[in-house]
Amino acid sequence: MKERICRMLKQLRFKQPLVHCITNPISINDCANGLLAIGARPMMAEHPREVSDITSHAGALLLNLGNITDVRMESMALAARAAMAAGVPVMIDLVGVACSGLRRAFALHLLDEIHPAVLRGNRTEIRAMQENIHTDGVDVTREDEAGTEAYLTAARQLAARYDTVVLTSGAADDVTDGSRHIRVLGGSELLAHVTGTGCLQGALIAAYLTVGAPLEAAVCGAAVLDAASSAVLPGVAGPGSLHSALPDGLWNLTSEQLCKYCEIEESL
Repeated sequence: MKERICRMLKQLRFKQPLVHCITNPISINDCANGLLAIGARPMMAEHPREVSDITSHAGALLLNLGNITDVRMESMALAARAAMAAGVPVMIDLVGVACSGLRRAFALHLLDEIHPAVLRGNRTEIRAMQENIHTDGVDVTREDEAGTEAYLTAARQLAARYDTVVLTSGAADDVTDGSRHIRVLGGSELLAHVTGTGCLQGALIAAYLTVGAPLEAAVCGAAVLDAASSAVLPGVAGPGSLHSALPDGLWNLTSEQLCKYCEIEESL
């Protein structure tokens, strides 16, 4: 798997695909800069009258449910349908589905209409898609932080139910297609203290969908972010400097750094 991911780093930089992102304004700049740093071309359009055209010519589509609005929901639905018609892979980031009935209902509606390549969320968000639990924010609950069986089971069920790949983010990132299970270990603990790094991971996954299968793309996006954050850590004093250094880490990332700073474990 590591050899394949290392090849994907080079393939993406050669291909320079257009990645259409409908995401939240909190992380939109970080996602755009991160995509540029790995060699992709970001497009951050969200007007309902143009998203279908843009998506149909893109290499991949990212839909991020953070900071949801009526206009963004309309645009996401239109772009998702255009992606399905054009054969463009879709990555859905399930931000906040555990704390908002609106977001969860919208996510389920999207999943009934389209076939996403990858779903991404933290442990509680993934479990909420299966169990309809409710939290008071977007953070992982203590139960999901401490345990593993509940969210892993939910991820497998979600993947099987929608024939998709599910990435569950955390201190370790778990990726499953319902049968295979791959864990990505690495990265800096400071990532959890920088707003938008989860959204950035979703954008990276969307980009790697243009050069790899969904399972590979999800693993690659997680590994690349982890390795880039670890590579710049010696020059980082805290969350602010990590935020500033991440684009450089992504830009300069090598296959050797990826192998050095990430562990990829596969199990059944």
